[in-house]
Amino acid sequence: KVDQKTYLLSASSLITTVLLQRSLSVACPTVFLTTQSAHDVLQRHKRHNTGLLEEVLEGNLERECIEEKCDLEEARETFENDEKTMEFWSLYIDGNQCASSPCANQGTCKDFIGYYTCLCGTGFTGRHCEIVVARRCDVNNGQCMHFCESMGTFGAKCSCALGYTLQENGMDCEPEGNTLYMLSITSTIFYLYIICYFHILNRSSGRLFCGGSILSRRWVITAAHCLVEAQDSFIIRVGELDLSIKEGTEQNHEVLERYIHPRYNASESLYNHDIALLYLKTRISFSSNVRPICVGPRTFTEALVQRASPATVSGWGRLRFMGSMSRVLQMVDVPFTDRTKCKESSSARITPVMFCAGYFDEAKDACQGDSGGPHANVHRDTWFLTGIVSWGEECAKKGKYGVYTRVSYYYNWIKYVMGITKHMLESDVDDHFDNVTET
Repeated sequence: KVDQKTYLLSASSLITTVLLQRSLSVACPTVFLTTQSAHDVLQRHKRHNTGLLEEVLEGNLERECIEEKCDLEEARETFENDEKTMEFWSLYIDGNQCASSPCANQGTCKDFIGYYTCLCGTGFTGRHCEIVVARRCDVNNGQCMHFCESMGTFGAKCSCALGYTLQENGMDCEPEGNTLYMLSITSTIFYLYIICYFHILNRSSGRLFCGGSILSRRWVITAAHCLVEAQDSFIIRVGELDLSIKEGTEQNHEVLERYIHPRYNASESLYNHDIALLYLKTRISFSSNVRPICVGPRTFTEALVQRASPATVSGWGRLRFMGSMSRVLQMVDVPFTDRTKCKESSSARITPVMFCAGYFDEAKDACQGDSGGPHANVHRDTWFLTGIVSWGEECAKKGKYGVYTRVSYYYNWIKYVMGITKHMLESDVDDHFDNVTET
């Protein structure tokens, strides 16, 4: 039998629970306030805007433009800088239009009020840098590391010097074989010239009388007048620095064939077309201190000899006019000389296949014994033969310059003689000098 008091309490609890549930179900919709009502209840405390004498306070970005809507003048008061103000204002007014990264091909987006622009990298154009521009050899060498060949409307084609391979990107060149032995600008210039330089020694006396440059394991290049002056047989020595001691890096090589340029005529001019190639009986052993120098086509080399000035000239020649020969390999940097100044300074004719380099009144020049040696310029970590030491009026004489063979005009002849190209040459120089009227 249920106790009456217990029954009444249970009934009361049941009634209370039902009433409470009903009360909650009716009240639920009024728990969530409207936006306006919520703002009235949960007002944001303005930390910087007191509303009192705002005009006399220092400009503050949060007070002026976040707690309130500001105008351009108020933003300018905050930044006190026009450029920073406009950077903020363009984002404040219409947001960051560069957020979606609209520029293609690594272009840089610049946001403005109501618009944006794309700053395109080299080789691209268009509103979004989406158009690929055809590369041109006359603009940054067509982005080629070594040589650039114009392909007309199809852009430009890159190629590499002998001993280098064109990479997958079609522009960069990497040395073939052991990269340890390749020439690099990271080597000192002095060390470089031990690598690519050789000298010609009289076989009987051992006397040095000319220099030259290594082109490959069997080919070297020098001045033609050196071979005219070589009355007796001679040998080629590579890998030497100090003539007075045996360093263990020297190599002697005999010459199998001589190729003096077909237009060279010593009876008419000892120095016009002053260039010759020598083919060795035995192969040069390349090492960390014996390596060839590169030769480039005419357009490339002509631009390089002027753009990359000064060039470096080296040899064991006389230390001054009629002075003693140098015991240790010497070097000097010489700037390219304007052709008009070159011709005006000389008492002898400067032909189209010659150029001048050196100083008007500084004692820095090649001298007797340096003939045939390299005049070299560097391009993107690679050294190129741009001239051959030929002649001069004394050495470092005031108002006079050194005169060099213009190697750029013999590029095709060099390749043909070395067997790199097989087709017959239209001309043995890379310009038709029969039609040249320069005097």
